[in-house]
Amino acid sequence: MYLPAHDPRLAWFCPQPIALPQVESRGEIRLDRFPASAYQAVAGQIGPTANLRSSTGCALIVRTDSPWVELRLDRLRHHQPAPVGVALEAQRPDGGWLATESEDLRERSGAVTVRLASGRERGSGCAEMRVWLPLISTAVVIGVELAEGATVEPATGPEPGFLVIGDSLAQGFVAQSPRQSWPHRLGLRLGRPGWNLGVGGLLIEPSVVDWALAARRWPLVVIALGGNHAWREADAVVAADRAAALAELALTGGHGRVVWCLPPWKPCDDGLGPREFAGVALDAAAAQRGQRVRAALRERLAAYAPRLELADDLAPRDARLYADGLHPAALGFQLYEANLARFLGLLT
Repeated sequence: MYLPAHDPRLAWFCPQPIALPQVESRGEIRLDRFPASAYQAVAGQIGPTANLRSSTGCALIVRTDSPWVELRLDRLRHHQPAPVGVALEAQRPDGGWLATESEDLRERSGAVTVRLASGRERGSGCAEMRVWLPLISTAVVIGVELAEGATVEPATGPEPGFLVIGDSLAQGFVAQSPRQSWPHRLGLRLGRPGWNLGVGGLLIEPSVVDWALAARRWPLVVIALGGNHAWREADAVVAADRAAALAELALTGGHGRVVWCLPPWKPCDDGLGPREFAGVALDAAAAQRGQRVRAALRERLAAYAPRLELADDLAPRDARLYADGLHPAALGFQLYEANLARFLGLLT
């Protein structure tokens, strides 16, 4: 049984609205996180522009009893050499989730079909199933195939429970499964997914995310920016001022808790790890700038306490977890989220 992307029984979890008539005319859907204004704000910055287009933290949702869901993608393109995949979460009767993760899709591109087991049986009753798209690689969704004879009911997407604004650490660089990023792990802990506005290479750019802060009153806003100001002296000297502007913007929206995660430890801080990442030097000078940026943010943002909470030293200090010198492996993201959960009082 095939359901094209415009089938009204499908639902979607993504920050930007979806117009089904346009989807039907195109025969495809791109799950967008950012409006056009965000692209204008980073015009000329190659890394952030590409990563804005990723459907990080976005999902296709279907209610069915099909024992498998086959996701059909097109125009799959990769923007990092690390493994990449998709994942399915099927709701269990107890409210938890049975997860299935795909093989590495890094060797495939263009039109790609991925079948994921759901653990359900036809006739057992429909369950909500969420198919999470790649964290970094970009693609459009053509539709889904279900087992013949399966039942399908109209699905409704969950309301987002929190907002994450960040860089490549929030976007989930080098994590293969969408379920391995720390924002996704936090959503599972909270019982509701959040909008993941992590963008690899992003500086502190209030105009990229102002629309999201104005979209609703969030019970929790987590900002994890500042690390990319360490790569150039010109960016390092403006980090504190930009952070203050974003903090003021976040604190005027009537949100619940607003937490800023300071740039974490990196192997180069201790003279460890690779000497460069994507042409950016990870040397002693970069480490010194990073430490200055971290100190400047801590000092400047302390003025907004207690309304703004500062979370520090969340990433594990184990260079073995950072194959590329900057981004931790899945275990590192697990430890990062656990440290953040402890800070939030969600884990003892």
